[in-house]
Amino acid sequence: MRNRALIVVLAASALVFLTAMGGKGGGFDRAPRVDKNYAVTVVDLSGNTIQGEKFSWEGRLHFAGSLGMASVTLPFDRIKSITVGEKKERRVKVTARLKEGGEASVEVDADSRCYGDAPFGSFMLTMEEIKSVEFK
Repeated sequence: MRNRALIVVLAASALVFLTAMGGKGGGFDRAPRVDKNYAVTVVDLSGNTIQGEKFSWEGRLHFAGSLGMASVTLPFDRIKSITVGEKKERRVKVTARLKEGGEASVEVDADSRCYGDAPFGSFMLTMEEIKSVEFK
């Protein structure tokens, strides 16, 4: 009787753990909906190019990070293009060429995500996977 109860508990535990493992799957359903449409050309580290629209960073219309001790935001309205530097610790340096001229650099979380819609469907890349983004 005791062995039977142990087997039932182990089987139930295995079912719970195996079901929980399936949640991440590597994919995502769709890009977050945003109020303004930013058309972009994204180049990833492998050299692939994606022409997209409805671009967002973590579902927002700006990049947020740090500049030294300051917390800063870079609104997409002011950005012509960005380049993303190498990952250092858990952050990447984002250098933005501004529409008015000049540059601004901020450090952002390397695991933060950019989303958008493309002709083939939605896409998602982490900041450490991106080489550059050009805003059209």
